[in-house]
Amino acid sequence: MDTVFAERPHFFEGQYLGADDLQTLLAYLREQARRYRLGAHTWGIVTGIEIASRTASDGSVELFLTPGIAVDGYGRLMAVLSPFKLDAGLFAAQPSGLVNVWLRYAEASAGGVRPGFETCDAVDAFTRVSESVSVEVGLRNNVNQRESGVTVDDTNFTDARDAPGQFLPDDAPVPGGPLAPDGSVAAQLFPNDDEPGRWLIPVGRVAWLQGNPGSLGAFDEPTAIQSTLFRRQAGLVAESIIAANGLLRLRTRWLERETGKSNDEIVQRLALAERDLQTCHGRIEPTEPIWLEEATRMTGDLRMFGKRVEWQAADGTDYRSKGVAFALRRRADVNPLKGQDLQLLIGAAVDGPNRFVIGSAVLQAAQTDPCQLEFDFTDGVVVQDDAKVGIGTGASALTEPLTIRPLGATGEVVGLQSTDGKSLAWRINYGPAGNGFNVTHGDPATSDVFIDAAGNVGIGTATPGARLDVLPPPVTQGNPLGGNKWLQLGPGDDSGRVWWQYGSQLAPLAVMSDKDDPSRLQFQQTGAGSESAPQFQSWIGHARSLSSDIAMFGGNVGIGTFTPNRNLHVEPSEIHCGGGGGGFSFANRDTGAFVEQPGAGERWVWYAAGGAARLWSGNDKLGVTPAGNLGIGTITPAERLDVRGNIKLGATGSDFAVGGLDNLRLVAGGVPAANSASGAGWNAVHVGLADSGAYHVNFSPSFAASPVVTVTLVDPPNDDNVICVRNVTAAGFDVQSRDIDPSASAGTTPQDCAFHFIAVGARP
Repeated sequence: MDTVFAERPHFFEGQYLGADDLQTLLAYLREQARRYRLGAHTWGIVTGIEIASRTASDGSVELFLTPGIAVDGYGRLMAVLSPFKLDAGLFAAQPSGLVNVWLRYAEASAGGVRPGFETCDAVDAFTRVSESVSVEVGLRNNVNQRESGVTVDDTNFTDARDAPGQFLPDDAPVPGGPLAPDGSVAAQLFPNDDEPGRWLIPVGRVAWLQGNPGSLGAFDEPTAIQSTLFRRQAGLVAESIIAANGLLRLRTRWLERETGKSNDEIVQRLALAERDLQTCHGRIEPTEPIWLEEATRMTGDLRMFGKRVEWQAADGTDYRSKGVAFALRRRADVNPLKGQDLQLLIGAAVDGPNRFVIGSAVLQAAQTDPCQLEFDFTDGVVVQDDAKVGIGTGASALTEPLTIRPLGATGEVVGLQSTDGKSLAWRINYGPAGNGFNVTHGDPATSDVFIDAAGNVGIGTATPGARLDVLPPPVTQGNPLGGNKWLQLGPGDDSGRVWWQYGSQLAPLAVMSDKDDPSRLQFQQTGAGSESAPQFQSWIGHARSLSSDIAMFGGNVGIGTFTPNRNLHVEPSEIHCGGGGGGFSFANRDTGAFVEQPGAGERWVWYAAGGAARLWSGNDKLGVTPAGNLGIGTITPAERLDVRGNIKLGATGSDFAVGGLDNLRLVAGGVPAANSASGAGWNAVHVGLADSGAYHVNFSPSFAASPVVTVTLVDPPNDDNVICVRNVTAAGFDVQSRDIDPSASAGTTPQDCAFHFIAVGARP
């Protein structure tokens, strides 16, 4: 492959120089300058060359191109050194409407040699070439109307945007390699001087009214917007931008002038202040190395790696001097529940509570600056720095964990939608009169459960007259057993029920009954027509008040506790089951029925035998020894985890675990060609100078003995490298990469190359 990319002239003392030698020098310098312009930048307008307008003395509109610099797709520099008037004659053939304005490179021979001084074979007897710019107008919808194409590796590309990606790997659905929208090709073969090539640069758009004569329209805001959209600015091509003084700023070029202020005073607003600097490790450096001083748009994802996003005051926030922190960050370590946290940081109160507020925003009707939109804001949800939350509380200081300001005359607080989301199924409010705590379904002016300010509870009434007032219906006379119950738990028939009612003798009655009354638990007073002097009293627990021997709450049973949290809750010790048949039996939730001898997991039993815990369903499935070993498929595990059978891993269980007769450890990694690298259990260093091809890999910790090491090359240059593994020990190994070189005495020469390795050996 020919790697020559340029021919640089070389001169020596006494050499005869001809025009060809000087032309070669000039061509070399021009070509290198062009490649730099297209390699580090993209073509387009670098600065200036904007469309400006003014009104002439006769009232007509005059348009100009301002001074500036541009570079075309052949790397040719173009300069507009003074305002360039756009003559109306350029637009004579254009239809009315917005017309595109283009700039292109032009040149012409100049400085012709006087007669008698030419050589006999002179073809182009001129001493100068005048470089200039030319303006074109109109549509150029086809790419061959805008550019003459580029040549790369003797391949001609009509559209320069196809060239950069043509030689890259391509497995995309649409072949042809990736598209380079900028179309800047630094590695092209530039056109020769005889055919300089055509390349148009979009400058802007102007309004044109066709006529006899035609006229240019005002460069108003709609026209300026369309002109900006059409315009092509030059860009920067780089992987890294290094801030020389530790600060990189991105901002607009222009500042608005201010009455009564000099240029120095206006520009001073951009100068650094002491608050912008800090001393770190003995160096004075900017507090924030990167400044984005204008509105910023992101059309891709924004990923924060272990850092935080802060909202500071307009003039900065000094955290060491009562500055309040407002930030968002990801917690660096796991939370106490072994999960991950996204933390909203709200600085602790100093002069008053600091808050995170969610609310409604409305664009201000009167805008003082149309380029700076402002919004009127109404507080909605408030989170104070002390973790207290308010909904609709406005400027009120919060004193409770959750504070809600209700709405309307009925004090609407919470609405629960129906499962289809089409209506409100339940509401929580202050009741029809707005004077209590009310739960209702449907109409907010009704009540299902109500608690008044005195603590009285009403069911079916918003005006309870007792601690518990249940309506309807009122009891007017004695009822048959089970008729017109006040409270019922369970089915209303004889398959099980609990109720309270007044019987025919006006005696309060509590009944717990099962089907057909084979047994019965009943608490009853036989009042003989009176509610006094009860004949019987019964209780569960000791014969004292506030007994906690057995408590029942919400369907849960508590032993030794007033607040059971499960169906069975025992305090202050564990539940014990002993004896020859001790254990805890539970059914499969899908079947629920009791199966004495389960064959398909219908019932499971936790029990212990021989000092080891076991899980049984038809036979023993798991075993845990007193030493903490867990066995799957065995009840005598020999290791922390002993599995009799295969192990499958992965999110879908598609991968088998690898086993071995020995206790092995595996270390693997990848090492780049010219740098150090590290991974879990290893680190690698490049040994010697560049292209020494030597590397050393350390194991941390070491193996118990020398492991088996396999090394594989990664993309060796020209695919003709060999690699050797040497000096393998329990602590590491050496790698030597060499290039097959028939011209070398040894047949190979050292050469750096990336590689992957796998080491398998005895665990320490």
